[in-house]
Amino acid sequence: MKPFWKQGNKRRLLRALRLFTVSVGTTAVCMLLSLSFLKLDSPPTALEASVFNGGKEFSAQKEESAPAAASTASPGEVIPLGTVFGIKLFTDGVIVASLSDIYTETGVCCPAAEAGIEPGDYLLQANGQDIPDNTALARAIGQSGGEPITFQVRREQEIFETQVTPVFGEGSFKTGMWVRDSAAGIGTLTFYDPASGLFAGLGHGICDMDTSGVMALKSGEPAPITLSGIVKGEENSPGQLRGYFSSDQPLGSLLQNKDTGVYGTLDNPPEGETVEILPREEIHCGPVQLLVTLDESGPQPYDAEILQILDLEQKTKNLVVQVTDPRLLQATGGIVQGMSGCPLLQDGKLAGAVTHVFTEDPTTGYGICAQTMWEESQICSVSK
Repeated sequence: MKPFWKQGNKRRLLRALRLFTVSVGTTAVCMLLSLSFLKLDSPPTALEASVFNGGKEFSAQKEESAPAAASTASPGEVIPLGTVFGIKLFTDGVIVASLSDIYTETGVCCPAAEAGIEPGDYLLQANGQDIPDNTALARAIGQSGGEPITFQVRREQEIFETQVTPVFGEGSFKTGMWVRDSAAGIGTLTFYDPASGLFAGLGHGICDMDTSGVMALKSGEPAPITLSGIVKGEENSPGQLRGYFSSDQPLGSLLQNKDTGVYGTLDNPPEGETVEILPREEIHCGPVQLLVTLDESGPQPYDAEILQILDLEQKTKNLVVQVTDPRLLQATGGIVQGMSGCPLLQDGKLAGAVTHVFTEDPTTGYGICAQTMWEESQICSVSK
């Protein structure tokens, strides 16, 4: 059987991110923003210089590898994918994205801020009732009549209660909170593990666009996507794959949204040849193959190169990767939004996945070690 990335895949797929933001009053107002599941970073203007970037200093001239992290398990064999897929995610509670002042007859105030609520907090309950979504929160505030509401709030690992007293302004009761309960978008599947029955994708977490925190997953699903076009990347103007959700029928279930990627199950597991995962300490600078989906033909291999190996002890941003294939450069300009999770194959093994694009040089970006994603998937396998 041909490897999965060489098979003709008639399911056309794509990527574009949608986030829903709600201003909570007696009614919910929704804004739709189009983003994408690929992290953007401003790289050094010239890779030859040693630059402080993303909390790590590196020089593209340095050839030796960083010290290898100790492996907690022996990586198994997986099926490399490179298939574009859609993601629908619903949060565990609603996220406070931002706070704003409310103009009332007696002055300007922000009840939520006065109660100690901060952007990035998750609202779990209102007066003892669960808050599953923005609508439930809007209802609780609208029906309060201006009486204090006791909120159960989660901030990182801490859960506490605080009272917020809504005020009447601009025709309804308000608290000054802008909240979000879901996200949707497009990314790329990295691998499927036949042993655990789990997939891994993106190589980075789905983060809230305002707070930058990884969104707490209550439920979610991978979904089929149809590609409709490509915006070519240019200097200081990242490109993107364009498309739309092509069916309401999910492909499976999301189990985890972590800083190393998204993990879940597929109703129809892919077939294909398995490959070994390249241990972190064996990854080296040099040629790699990048599996990318650009149209209905499915994942195709393109030439790329690992320019540098960074800190292997951190979970993300382990590799600096550059696209070298003239075909991919002609089609996309390099790494574009929608390619998060594209597998990197080196020496016939799965070495990692693309996760970021450098805005000043779209041919180049960061990658994550495949072993890290595999280890995270094993934790999901135990807990599923």
